[in-house]
Amino acid sequence: MEREPDQPVQSSVPEAQPDPAADARAIKVSVSMPGTLVADVRARVGKREFSRYVAEAVEQRLRFDRMGEIVQAYVEEFGPLDPEALKKAEELWDASFGQ
Repeated sequence: MEREPDQPVQSSVPEAQPDPAADARAIKVSVSMPGTLVADVRARVGKREFSRYVAEAVEQRLRFDRMGEIVQAYVEEFGPLDPEALKKAEELWDASFGQ
């Protein structure tokens, strides 16, 4: 199936649909983490902001995972990424976000 150049590539993995009721309120969960990681987060944001910090980290990881799924769907449909385009994208990423 040919894709028009201006059409976005869509992931074949369905995105989880948020539950509006759950999205409006926090749900307490228990998570095991290495003590050094807990200490580092608390030192950075304090005890009161710990949950927010972890939630933001999970959101960021989910976005990163979804980007990987989009790239994988593109590769499956159109073949490997052009090495020069990939190099340019990495340079732009590094310039924007650092390594």
